[in-house]
Amino acid sequence: MPQPKSVKIAGVEIKEVQDVSLSVSTPVGSRGDYEGRTTAPTLRLVRRARNTPTKAMFENATNKDGRQNYITGTVVLQNNKLEETFTIEIKSGFIAGWEFEQPPGDDHLSEIITIKIGEMDLKGGGGSKSFKMPEWLRA
Repeated sequence: MPQPKSVKIAGVEIKEVQDVSLSVSTPVGSRGDYEGRTTAPTLRLVRRARNTPTKAMFENATNKDGRQNYITGTVVLQNNKLEETFTIEIKSGFIAGWEFEQPPGDDHLSEIITIKIGEMDLKGGGGSKSFKMPEWLRA
């Protein structure tokens, strides 16, 4: 499985990203019908941290001084032939989670970055689709 071609979050190029997942969910009622608004998409990045976590991501996850810190970013994915397939452009989001761990039996560390996205574009196959939560960035 190929690694992402490039990942840039909050102006920082993140190397050694091994896994990218994007999930979007809409609440469903007990009868299986629509029940509420689509929630903010969640982007999860897993990188091989070797011996060094991405300090800038930790700083963004802690929001520096506790205030909300909105970020932008771009994730470019590729297939087995190393051809670009999809691009996720984050226009507004925040780091909702930052984990740093050493899996059992592994000499290297893993860093997991979870980003909640309020506005984004998903591009691929010659087209694109935008998503924006109407209530995003409202005080």
